Amino acid sequence: MKHVKELLQSRIEEVDDPIQRVLLRDVLVDVFGELLKYSEERFSGLEEKLDGELCDPSERYYIYTGICRKDGLDETSRCLFRMQEGEKWEEGILGTLFLECDYPTIRQCLQRMYQAKVETDKGEYVTTVSLRYCSAYLETLERLYHQFLANQKQWHTINCPFLYKMLDIVNIGDVIPEDAAVQKIEIAFGELSGFVRNDLELIWNIQEDLYKTSVEMEAAGKTSVFAHRILLPDADAGYLAVPENEDGFTVIHLDGALIVRTEKEAYKKMKLERIARMTEGKDYTALLFPIQSNQRVMRHADRQALCQPCFLWTRGEIERFLSSYEVFEEFEFVDICENPSAEAERIDMNPFIKTHSFLQKKRKMAVILHAKDGADIFRYEKMFFLVSELQLCTEEYEWTGILK
Repeated sequence: MKHVKELLQSRIEEVDDPIQRVLLRDVLVDVFGELLKYSEERFSGLEEKLDGELCDPSERYYIYTGICRKDGLDETSRCLFRMQEGEKWEEGILGTLFLECDYPTIRQCLQRMYQAKVETDKGEYVTTVSLRYCSAYLETLERLYHQFLANQKQWHTINCPFLYKMLDIVNIGDVIPEDAAVQKIEIAFGELSGFVRNDLELIWNIQEDLYKTSVEMEAAGKTSVFAHRILLPDADAGYLAVPENEDGFTVIHLDGALIVRTEKEAYKKMKLERIARMTEGKDYTALLFPIQSNQRVMRHADRQALCQPCFLWTRGEIERFLSSYEVFEEFEFVDICENPSAEAERIDMNPFIKTHSFLQKKRKMAVILHAKDGADIFRYEKMFFLVSELQLCTEEYEWTGILK
């Protein structure tokens, strides 16, 4: 561009008539000015087109999870919040603990019973207890799954390896009065006692709150519906509507607003789930382990695959699919195999997810991975997150995972 400018300047200087020189200079400035403007507009349009092709439609709905001490959460955080508000125990549940062991060890613990000494406001008792995955957290994930479906948003499983270390303490005996308030529990874990923590809780980037609405009546076929328009204060966050007492509702996602149509009643305020954008530098929560997410990096091949009517589940295609997730960086892809042995370690991730083909007989397949960090106590749960995502895209196979 510089050489062209110098060439034009030399040609203008060769014109002897000063009037013609001025006219020629003005013409060239106008012509090249319009060409430059046109070029910038076309380039800007190309940038917008590429951004639209590169962006991930699920970007605002990525879930980040972590675990911290109950007193280690940054209460002013805009990113991370408690997954469960308060403590709502079912009958027979004495409390919840975190067991800092790997998956095979925890599976053995779930199959055993332990002696425990329980201190309550009515005295001390010796009883028998067992462990199970924390039902309150599992129910929270199930509720979120239904909210995604109701809001017409694609559901992805959540990479929350900490969830399967959070265990309910279930009272097997009947010596403790039902109205007794538990103050302290001592369980005879033996050599595992040093791995037990009872001061931790799960956190994620989802916060539930009430938002003001403006309501109008609209016709919907032969009936009328209440159309709620909700202005969204955070342009970078994802939102899910959670209207109470509504069996079915419709959500329209606009730029900076939601329109929620309900049939039963009009709401002056409506409950929304806000999925905050994760900005780690602005959060001061004292995390015990690195934060995890279900984030994908949509490459050109991944976007092309989404446009295909069906997937060809070859070895290379499976590796491409799994490697699009950030968490896959912690693994090496080994192979796939058909009809894995019954001895392969398995975990029932998100048992509330059902597909319309669950009655069909499926071919059993296994993904074989190698964890780069063999001492990572979350390696099994991270692997089965990847397997769960693969299962959601596959109707003809039943997948499991094997670590080598």
